Amino acid sequence: MEVMSKQPGTSRVTQLDGLRGLAALVVVACHVLSVVPGIGHVVFDERSRPLNSAESWAVFSPLHLLWNGTPAVHVFFVLSGFVLILPFTKPGRGKGWASYYVKRLLRLYLPAWASLVLAAALIALIPRTASPLQSSWADMYVVDPELGRVARDGLLLLGASTVNTPLWTLRWEVLFSLLLPLYVLVALRWRRIWHLKLALVVGLSVVGAVQEVQWLIYLPIFAIGAILGVERDRIRELTGAWPRLVWLPLTAAGLLLANAEWLSPAKPVKGVEALITVGATLLVLVFLLCGPAKKLGDTAAAQWLGRISFSLYLVHLPIILAAVTLLRSVSLPLALAVAVVLCFAAAELFFRYVEQPAQRLSVAAGRAVDRRIARRGGGATAAPRAAAPSAAPPSNVTVARAHQPVP
Repeated sequence: MEVMSKQPGTSRVTQLDGLRGLAALVVVACHVLSVVPGIGHVVFDERSRPLNSAESWAVFSPLHLLWNGTPAVHVFFVLSGFVLILPFTKPGRGKGWASYYVKRLLRLYLPAWASLVLAAALIALIPRTASPLQSSWADMYVVDPELGRVARDGLLLLGASTVNTPLWTLRWEVLFSLLLPLYVLVALRWRRIWHLKLALVVGLSVVGAVQEVQWLIYLPIFAIGAILGVERDRIRELTGAWPRLVWLPLTAAGLLLANAEWLSPAKPVKGVEALITVGATLLVLVFLLCGPAKKLGDTAAAQWLGRISFSLYLVHLPIILAAVTLLRSVSLPLALAVAVVLCFAAAELFFRYVEQPAQRLSVAAGRAVDRRIARRGGGATAAPRAAAPSAAPPSNVTVARAHQPVP
């Protein structure tokens, strides 16, 4: 596990690495429990199905917070916006856009493609089949990994099939990455009215949720993270004098709103996605500013989860489904326990032998692009000069890990 530097001017927002890891753990728990027949049927949009008392507590109580994958995805998106904006908050000229695009897209696409290959290989070795021993949610993932389907999934921008469904979130990660210049412009301009900008993007998310327009639900979440990243010192200054007790109701509000979809067995009202976004944003702020939450994010376990979070996110579902298919006739609890162990082991290996090499390759490719542009005198491709710091003092916090998992 790599060392998290704490030296002034070189430290990262390490507790946000930990938050990302905890969110990835929640996604894994979500998919593990969704395989269980009673719980999975309800998750598969059959809320009227009867549940026993244990299942009812797991689904329609605060316990659902421990395995609710939807707010975890919203947390990922807020963190992506926060992380990618940080280099542009430093004085001086930003790096070239050409090298940025090369590095960012390689870091997203290479691991995603490797996870698709892994998923297709697992399906070929252990074909997924429907079974009364698992939930209707798990049955949904029975699929033939034909080449055309896998190739389409590999584009990312067209969404994802059930070969490796978590890749659906990378569609929005890629779109945000492509549109980053626009996000930089919005986040760095008009800083005196940052709170109004924040209200506007939250409002757009509300419109998207009510109208069920996916791009209008998800793309504003990245803008929320970008604005928070630019204004983090101002927000820290505003909240610095708050008593510790204030953070308790804020944390409770974040958890409540993040879990708004599952507050009751009734169908959630339209627009619930916007409440989840607000809840996820509050949780990010809590981990950014609240001492106890920062300590939780900086624990060794959370930091390890943060390190492998993208890899864990990419590989966990195909492994869970393969283990369940292979072992469910013996014992479903045994199958799920084996799946969890294999998920973490595979994530560590995937990080070491796929994600890390992809990161190194992306850095090398970015440097090669910069050198090529420099030789040609291509200064026109440089990113815009970062805005001068506002009244808030410049931060010595540099970029948190820039790989974002997502379910």
